[in-house]
Amino acid sequence: QKRTRRDFVKAIGGTLGGVALLGHGRAGGQAIGIMPSGYRFYRVLTANQGGNFGQFFPNTLGNLTGAVMMGSPSSGTGTGYVYCHGTVAPQNNPGQPPALFLVTINYDANPPAVTRVIAIATEGGSIFINGNLLTVGHLGVGASNAFGQYVTTITPVEPSAAIAVANSPGVFLHTADNFLGFWSRLITFADPVADGSFYGGDFGDVAINDTGSLLLAAATTQTPSTGMSGFSGSQALIATSIGGTSQSHVVLRTGDLLPLAPAAIQSVGLIDLAADHAFAAQLTAQRLDTDARPGTVLIAGNTQRGSVEHRIVAASASVISSQVASLLNISVGETFLGARVDPRQDIGFVTHVSSFEQSIGSNDLQDLGYYSRRRRYRLGRTKPLATDQEVVSYSAPCISNTGLVYGAEALGDGATQLRISDGQNSEVLLRSGDRVPGTSPNGDLPITEILFGQHPTQVDSLGRLAFTAEFLLDSNPAKLQDPNNVITALVIGIPV
Repeated sequence: QKRTRRDFVKAIGGTLGGVALLGHGRAGGQAIGIMPSGYRFYRVLTANQGGNFGQFFPNTLGNLTGAVMMGSPSSGTGTGYVYCHGTVAPQNNPGQPPALFLVTINYDANPPAVTRVIAIATEGGSIFINGNLLTVGHLGVGASNAFGQYVTTITPVEPSAAIAVANSPGVFLHTADNFLGFWSRLITFADPVADGSFYGGDFGDVAINDTGSLLLAAATTQTPSTGMSGFSGSQALIATSIGGTSQSHVVLRTGDLLPLAPAAIQSVGLIDLAADHAFAAQLTAQRLDTDARPGTVLIAGNTQRGSVEHRIVAASASVISSQVASLLNISVGETFLGARVDPRQDIGFVTHVSSFEQSIGSNDLQDLGYYSRRRRYRLGRTKPLATDQEVVSYSAPCISNTGLVYGAEALGDGATQLRISDGQNSEVLLRSGDRVPGTSPNGDLPITEILFGQHPTQVDSLGRLAFTAEFLLDSNPAKLQDPNNVITALVIGIPV
């Protein structure tokens, strides 16, 4: 039986989270980012740490999830921001409700130091919207950019005696330098869409880039163009901006035909948006010429250039045949994890291979893919029956604005590791057992699990990383199963 992550502890004596990397590589015939010569990792904030970091309000952060997003300035010095999801500490709220936290980091300090932790939205709590209080029912997905701007979907609590559009779901904006934590509403139910329809009450994934362009998946009242049965409205991928949401346009919607495939879009899943309006989007689609079941599709393009320039990066076998996929450089498989895009429309993605494998079934093999200049590369494939150092699964990758791909890998022996790749060369940056310095408690602790890839902005323009990880307080084998021996911490990685 495979050992769990907490059964795995490498020999003490790691490298304090530092590693030397390979040099400059190429992908797709183009020079991409130069890999850093090394990285240093630091534990900067621990779950349930408490304290106040010199701020007026106490640190109410309880448990940390893997949902971490950076909002770091491109200058490389001074103040940076990290948004993270977690729960309120029990001493501050016994119910420990889910909450969104803003963590302010001083990058001028050595090592980087947290200067503020504040809950900016708590489920069941109130936030200020244009000077009015709104009670948060559910915090949805979110995204951040280099200016510390954060967009997310919120479903408010709607009092039975006060049913109003103002209490309906929508897309909201928070800015990191707003110390009081005020929010603004960008889009809400019944707002007009550029195609003459209106937003419904169902908002999906959102993405924002460093110029304030906004991309979102949302239900609208528009009838699908192909008249697909069972659809009275559409789900659309809509491009707009935080500075003028009334100026928007529909990139694609339910019923649109895919490029070079006799299939129609059914829904929009996870999305990503980079500079120069480059985007990647997960879709589900169904062929119109057969009775094949619906499948997944990964599509990429430019939000400003129309569907004629959209291209399929990956698709399930039920949508595109293997012969056509081979001819068009399309990866065959299901796309469940979020794909990530850079300004040149290079894509980092994971596909679950659809072909049936003896003893493990289908969709259990995973390919880590890289798509650049209409060519696809396979950076790795998992081995579901792997042992020891072989990769058993991938996280969703993150991609820098220079095309470097970062991702976590789970290994057959229960370990996890964080890898960087330039499309040709790759190196492991950090893995289970490596010791990482930090505070609360002070000193070096061995890392047991790396939680990376749940959001696209976990690497900034300078190659700095932010993610959650678990650590052992005591590596004594007798304490490996003790839940009080494991802590969760926010980790910052600095290239050197």
